[in-house]
Amino acid sequence: MRFATIFIAAAVCAVTPAWADEVPADLIGHWAIEGACDNADASIHIDATTLAFGAQPGEAVEFMSNDSPAGNGAIHWSEEGVVDNFEFDTASDTLLHNTEGYGMGVAPEVYQRCAA
Repeated sequence: MRFATIFIAAAVCAVTPAWADEVPADLIGHWAIEGACDNADASIHIDATTLAFGAQPGEAVEFMSNDSPAGNGAIHWSEEGVVDNFEFDTASDTLLHNTEGYGMGVAPEVYQRCAA
């Protein structure tokens, strides 16, 4: 009985939060700081479930549709405790990389969409 209780508790903790989704199709692709699409050190690649800096392997991410001070959606790392995020600014069609999370007084890095 004790094993079953521990197993159920672990399974509940491992479940993805209900408010997280795959990254929307319109955010999938290649993005770069200030449009420097040919510079791997200044670019990211996003697919439905991962985000990769430059040529590094992708890491698991989730999209939260109403998460940001402005009410925009944002991409968050799936790993617990990682606070940086990529907020989608719909007005400018850019991703704002909040390197220290929201509201920490650090200006975001602005990623522009690269041509497909």
